[in-house]
Amino acid sequence: MSTKIVIAVLALGCVVAMSGGTGLAAPRSVENVEASSYPITETWSVEKLLALSRDEIVALWKGLDPPEFTELDGHYMGLVPNAGDPVTQKATGSFMYNENSLIGYWLGKAYKPTTATEGEGYNRWRKPGGKVVRNMQFSTDMGKSLIDGKPSFMMYYGAYNPASTLIDELRKLDDYIYIGMGTTELEDGKRSAPGHFILVGPTDSWVGPDEDAGKKE
Repeated sequence: MSTKIVIAVLALGCVVAMSGGTGLAAPRSVENVEASSYPITETWSVEKLLALSRDEIVALWKGLDPPEFTELDGHYMGLVPNAGDPVTQKATGSFMYNENSLIGYWLGKAYKPTTATEGEGYNRWRKPGGKVVRNMQFSTDMGKSLIDGKPSFMMYYGAYNPASTLIDELRKLDDYIYIGMGTTELEDGKRSAPGHFILVGPTDSWVGPDEDAGKKE
């Protein structure tokens, strides 16, 4: 299957399935989440992140600042919390966290700054048999959000696949924790409702895509 088809399907599927500064306090809904077995910072654990609803994640993202550009370096674990929404949880699990789905089981993203202001990245997936693939490249820079006009760490998939209109935007929740929003262009030229995700890491070092698609100038 061509990379263009995979990216188009992912852009659509992610949006449908998922549809201030750093260190913000956790929403009240997760304050009572018990002591965690997977702590990340003093405020946040994997359990607390997974206890967030979509609306809480979007609200948090809107109050955050982007990370320093060169901070993102290496592999990051990807999460798509949808607490309190079993229908969306099931849809996301079937599409994003399923080795036998069209795209595979999403492991997360990878980043590498190539200059002080530009960089590149890719997504990572696990396929049946434990095979890990690294594809769906994107370019990165600091830019103006397409969602609220504020500064964001931007990811442009069209830089490697001109057929893709998918753009992700990251902001920093806390040390090692980043909230992302992704949108695609609609037929009327407007942007879609954002699909949300959370990245935790780095977990390990940059490896590189399986096949470099080559940046399209």
